[in-house]
Amino acid sequence: MSVIAHARKSVRVLGGGAVVVAGVAAALVAAPSAQAVTCAAPPGTATSVTQLDGRTACGAVADAPSGAWSYGDGGVGFADARTGARVLAAGLSGGAGAGEAAGGPLAAIGFGENALALGIVEEPAAALVLAGPQSQAFIGDLRDPVLCEGSAATAVNLTTGRGCVVLGTFRYVAP
Repeated sequence: MSVIAHARKSVRVLGGGAVVVAGVAAALVAAPSAQAVTCAAPPGTATSVTQLDGRTACGAVADAPSGAWSYGDGGVGFADARTGARVLAAGLSGGAGAGEAAGGPLAAIGFGENALALGIVEEPAAALVLAGPQSQAFIGDLRDPVLCEGSAATAVNLTTGRGCVVLGTFRYVAP
């Protein structure tokens, strides 16, 4: 099953987050290059921040005890944190990084054309999702599988040890 199929399944979990990332990414395809943008929703108060500048966008959403930070530089970053989570997401050089977590740290970074790093962690856990050019990486909550496709992708739930790595012809999956 591809990351896109997992992403569709996870739209209900991400709520508006996946729709925002997909819509912004589609709008950016034809837009001219722009400056990098940063969005921050630090702990303390419920916050939602979105910035769009040409081919670059970011969004950060957090409830009061959580923190979300995102960065876009020629790409799209979107972070959504709840229940004390800390989420960092970045989209660089044509990539998209999107993360949603409840109760734990998560980082999702997409670097390069057509890179997609998508992380969804619904139970307290620490996770890392990285995707390089023409690659996709996905990690879901404890009930969902991890997936790495392309030539440079990593998705790891550091709490459970489940994950995958793809680098060129090297492929590894930890159940």
